[in-house]
Amino acid sequence: MNIQLRTTVAKGAKLAARGLASWPYWGAMLVVLSIVYKLNWLDHQLNVGGMNEWKWKVNYGAMVIATFWVVWLGRRARAVSLAVLDLIISVLLFADLVYFRYFKDFISIPVLLQANQVSSLEDSIWSLIHRGDLVLLCDIPVALAYAAWACWYWRPARIARRNGGVQVRSSSRSRLMLNTALAALLLAMGISMIVGPVNQQKNGWASGLFVGNWWNIPIYNVTGLLGFHGYDTYRYAKEHWFSGGVSEAQVQEAKDWFDARKPLQEQAESEPMFGAAKGKNILMIQAEAFQSFVIGQSLGGQEITPNLNALIGKSLYFPNFYHQTGQGRTSDADFLTSCSLHPMPTGSVFIRFADHDFNCLPEILNAQGYDTTVHHAYDGSFWNRNNMYHNMDYGKFYSIKDFDEDEPLGWSIGDKSFLQQTVDQIKERGASPFYAFAITISGHHPFNLPDYKTEFEVGDFDGTTFGDYLQAAHYVDAAIGELMDRLKDEGLWDDTVLMLYGDHDNSLYDKKPYEQLIGKSLSDEEMDAIIRKVPFFIHFPGDANAGVSEKAVGQIDTAPTILQMLGIPMGENKMMGISMLSAAEKPVVFRTGGFTDGKVYYMPSNGGTTGGSCYSLADGSAADVSACDAGKEAADRELRVSDVVVEHDLLPELKKRTMNDGFAAMNDQKKSAPAWFDGRALFLTYLRALINGLTFSSASSSVGAAM
Repeated sequence: MNIQLRTTVAKGAKLAARGLASWPYWGAMLVVLSIVYKLNWLDHQLNVGGMNEWKWKVNYGAMVIATFWVVWLGRRARAVSLAVLDLIISVLLFADLVYFRYFKDFISIPVLLQANQVSSLEDSIWSLIHRGDLVLLCDIPVALAYAAWACWYWRPARIARRNGGVQVRSSSRSRLMLNTALAALLLAMGISMIVGPVNQQKNGWASGLFVGNWWNIPIYNVTGLLGFHGYDTYRYAKEHWFSGGVSEAQVQEAKDWFDARKPLQEQAESEPMFGAAKGKNILMIQAEAFQSFVIGQSLGGQEITPNLNALIGKSLYFPNFYHQTGQGRTSDADFLTSCSLHPMPTGSVFIRFADHDFNCLPEILNAQGYDTTVHHAYDGSFWNRNNMYHNMDYGKFYSIKDFDEDEPLGWSIGDKSFLQQTVDQIKERGASPFYAFAITISGHHPFNLPDYKTEFEVGDFDGTTFGDYLQAAHYVDAAIGELMDRLKDEGLWDDTVLMLYGDHDNSLYDKKPYEQLIGKSLSDEEMDAIIRKVPFFIHFPGDANAGVSEKAVGQIDTAPTILQMLGIPMGENKMMGISMLSAAEKPVVFRTGGFTDGKVYYMPSNGGTTGGSCYSLADGSAADVSACDAGKEAADRELRVSDVVVEHDLLPELKKRTMNDGFAAMNDQKKSAPAWFDGRALFLTYLRALINGLTFSSASSSVGAAM
């Protein structure tokens, strides 16, 4: 009996082993396990939330959905398809990791539309790749080798020889029905593994996350990386292919928001600084990746920024000036500064919406008789600048083709040559007054300028990217010093307002070198603020108005600041910022949904719309998050309004409605006027409203025609 039992068990085991060995979907299971392992490894590299139970389920569900369809394929087609799928997903994970190290964000569809710029980022990309990253690609040779072997081993002629020359047809109706049932089961399993955890989080700590779309990292922490890319594809398709347009409620919310902001902006028109630089030239420099923490710092007894340190005593300096950029980085800073609206949560406004109507500085200053130029020693197609600058109504865009490449350095020519040639270009135009916007490039990641150009010893930081950044900052400071000398030599210094600010952070997020340079440990809030703070200088002729303003301000406030300086009313222009020179205050809102108002500093959590960290800036202590609730709600609304306005090109409609409201108010005034009212005051009021509403559009039309 025992012998028979053992024999039966042995036969059963052999049969089971043979069945498992012939199971046709081992390849799919291995691909699923391999990719989920890589997703777990990648999550540890990103360090933004951790692999919780929900994310595990979502990742498995995403891979089941990615592979369920192979059950309908034959052995060879299945092996090839799985190898290609493994290759595509692995390369995507690798690209996401490298992109995240630079941008602290994930690749999105709008970013892919900018893929033609990758060749220009080659040096930065290589510096962001680590040897250990090959774990994401190590199984690809095995998958491709197996696919090649399967194509050889399961070719029809070979199978026929193994079966004595008989061709075996494996696709029967019953087999098709069985595969269809299996595919349906797998698809249902995959969907349930995603929908369940996502809905559970949406109904909890991630409530409202998919409405605002402020930040991609919390979305990733709900959906996992593959789920994020699926959602991003859906989001892009909905916005661009299946959008039902903007609702009346959204338009009204935007109008109400701008109506509420306008009194704060108009306050500047009755303050002493209104017209303080009326008729003066403006030279504004946007310095690549230039951050505030280098200002006033020394290393080995040598100042990192000696020229800017000296300029502080002669200028109006804002140490609490924050960059507000998103994925568009340099182009976002340009958009924020010139047009006073927020960038989009994904991609760049310059690329996605270059044909939309914005109230930007060049267009406004053209109407005031200014000669407007923009200078950048790089390819004009990068960030779609050719098209965007034409839409912004610059009188002339000087790109790399307009510069002599006499100082090859880094990405282009060095900033010393660039700024000197910019002055040459301004002189050649001979226009007065002028508004010139110069965008530097020598401080671009990975900051690998030659030592003979930087002439700055970084000590213990030598050989590190952080040390390279300090050297690049020293070089840029020297270039600005030479620019100031040149402006004085050319007689422009006493008739020009020089403005300078940093465009975004330096993409270096390791806390240790900052602590080593500054000489103290940093809290999370302090580190976040250091990353976000960039310098802002305004030097008036004759060193007027010099001092340090502690006011919390951001890039979005730059255009209103220039309008106040030059004595230009806001009128019907739609901007979100308020002048930095004004006594009026508002919070500085970050693209992540964080904000600061100079009293508190709010950092949203990596995972959702609730929670986060609230700090009191009085002593740097952590406050109850409820102290930031009102500010967070206001920040969310500001971002929501900006996104709707930018995406749906609403500024013309908002200006039209404002004019209509003005006409309606005057009609009401006329109806209620007493019988003895002769109508002269009403006529003058009507005429002023008409001029305010039409001057900007008519001036921009004439400028556009001239171009």
